[in-house]
Amino acid sequence: MGGSSRRPHGLVRLAAVGVAVVTGSAMWSLEALAAPSPSPDDVRTLRQGQTLTVAISPNDLFDIPASSADVTLTAVKQADRLPQGEPLDPEVAERGMTFVCLEFKVKNVSTEEFDTSHLTKARWSGKDGETKNVGQVIGAHCAGLGLVRENLLTEPDPRPGEYVRGTTVFEVPDGQAGTLEFADVADHPLFKVETTASP
Repeated sequence: MGGSSRRPHGLVRLAAVGVAVVTGSAMWSLEALAAPSPSPDDVRTLRQGQTLTVAISPNDLFDIPASSADVTLTAVKQADRLPQGEPLDPEVAERGMTFVCLEFKVKNVSTEEFDTSHLTKARWSGKDGETKNVGQVIGAHCAGLGLVRENLLTEPDPRPGEYVRGTTVFEVPDGQAGTLEFADVADHPLFKVETTASP
């Protein structure tokens, strides 16, 4: 009778393996969280006319699958005024600021939709160490500067094999050169784009 309450040896071994796997996963997760972020110097620079393949990390919390795309910076322009066409007045940057217009072609090279919202917000860092989060300037477009009118915020996310063209408009300090650094939801860097000081 005493033997009937004992667990089969195989179950004990499976339980031990399960604990080891869970413990290993937890340790891996903690290591991943503690991993140092790459320095700004390690982040790839995307220049006008250049294409980089970027990967979005999967994120279960936000239901974001892993995906990747070939991102081409087809044009980059800076201006203190953005013509908006008749009868609208030009969009004018705040004092001490300038607009940065980035025109992208984003071609999905993965098996999941590619979320282009990652290209509509960035971290700007100046040469003197000043840094700030910047987002898409709502309501402004760069067609008056010769870029496409489409905005990445309103374009559909490309499915596998598809691509979209669109612009992102930021407002950054104009007194010094800097960089706009793009990242995914997990803050893994995608690339950076250089900005210049206004003359």
